[in-house]
Amino acid sequence: CTSCLTLGSLFVPNVVVLPRYFLIVMMPHSKKPRLAGSNDDAEASSDARPFLSADEFACILGFLPPKQIMCLRRVCKTWREAAKKTIVPIVKFNVDSIDTYNALNVMATAMPNLQQIKISHLEERHKYNDGEGPDEEEVARTANYTIHDIDILSNFTKLRILEFDRAPMNGRYSSLFQFSLLRQLKICSRRGMKWDLELLSGLPLLEELHVYSGGVIGNINSLRALKDTLTMVSIMEFSSNVNGDFPVHGDFMDLADFPHLKVLYLKNTAVKGNLLDIDEHHFPQLQSLSLPDQVYGGDGYKFQRIAEMTDFIHKLYHLKKRRSPKLLLHWRWHLSEDSPDWYRSMGYPQLPFSIELVKAGPRLGYRWFGVYVVRSDNDDGPTQSCEINWLDREPERESSDYEIYLQKLERIQRDIDFYKGYSQPPTQDEYRRLRVELDREIFGW
Repeated sequence: CTSCLTLGSLFVPNVVVLPRYFLIVMMPHSKKPRLAGSNDDAEASSDARPFLSADEFACILGFLPPKQIMCLRRVCKTWREAAKKTIVPIVKFNVDSIDTYNALNVMATAMPNLQQIKISHLEERHKYNDGEGPDEEEVARTANYTIHDIDILSNFTKLRILEFDRAPMNGRYSSLFQFSLLRQLKICSRRGMKWDLELLSGLPLLEELHVYSGGVIGNINSLRALKDTLTMVSIMEFSSNVNGDFPVHGDFMDLADFPHLKVLYLKNTAVKGNLLDIDEHHFPQLQSLSLPDQVYGGDGYKFQRIAEMTDFIHKLYHLKKRRSPKLLLHWRWHLSEDSPDWYRSMGYPQLPFSIELVKAGPRLGYRWFGVYVVRSDNDDGPTQSCEINWLDREPERESSDYEIYLQKLERIQRDIDFYKGYSQPPTQDEYRRLRVELDREIFGW
């Protein structure tokens, strides 16, 4: 049949190379010729049985990659039964063609204990069956496509890692969120695959969630069902409507008591909250954090006053001192154009209305800066910045960190020129005076 031919091309290597002891224990006994007149039926029956049981063979096959297991299952009935029971090693099986889909269809019954599957884009004019509540325009557009059953995934009950990468799916597929052993879920899709965060309760052992999708909705409070297992949450949405709204919402502090959470990335979501609500008891294992700009103090947040930004940085300093040194290091905050402190630039250099943390060796500080440019492939930074406002003391000259501190400090200070002597943005009058001096120096005016 077509499936067998497919498996032949995918799984039968020219030579199956196995260790010698595998061959010794795996070869079934051949039957002894019966002597004429012998009545020892019990002995003959015993000799006809395989040397090892299907359960024992399954343990041995568990050391082999999927291709060899699918090849060896053809040897005899015992090996075929063993393949069904084998816990296949964690090796990615990527369904990215009709051949690989047909192979997966066979494995759904022949080798159902796969632990890692990736569902990718199929060939042109092929798609998976529509789920509940599909997009009707997409249904009409793909009406003449060849349809393949995605629900065969539910046969693989031992899955540990499942990934959807731009798979041709349309609608909601609740059955794909019922894997009791799943540890890692990755979903990358535009808007075809629709699902709610509440469905994750069907994955009680989930540790890592990676979402890059426009079809996910829900409140991140739903993740509390996985409080004791999650170590990584990364959700990056495409806007799901003409208004540019993001349907994943809630307060990021609902995850503050997750004991094992190390990475929290919610940059492109509608999540809200206040960064300064984090205290020493919250997010005990957190090493990496990214929050949207509608969170107070989130990456890219726009403040109304310069004094408010300075006060925020000093409060943030106490948070950062208790956390990973890299946490928040590449975040930037900006002065809103609606601020009474904001005024229009007179051209180059740009006004230093943005602020960021800087680190030189072990020493932490912050600076106001203008526009970013790329100087080289390995060095990017602001064209002009104000003086560094140090929050830590300078390291001791005798310490091992002092040389590193000086090297980093020299690089940081390259950006201090036009605003030299200013620790924060100049007033509008001060800025105009600096521009007049610059024009006089350049043009002799």
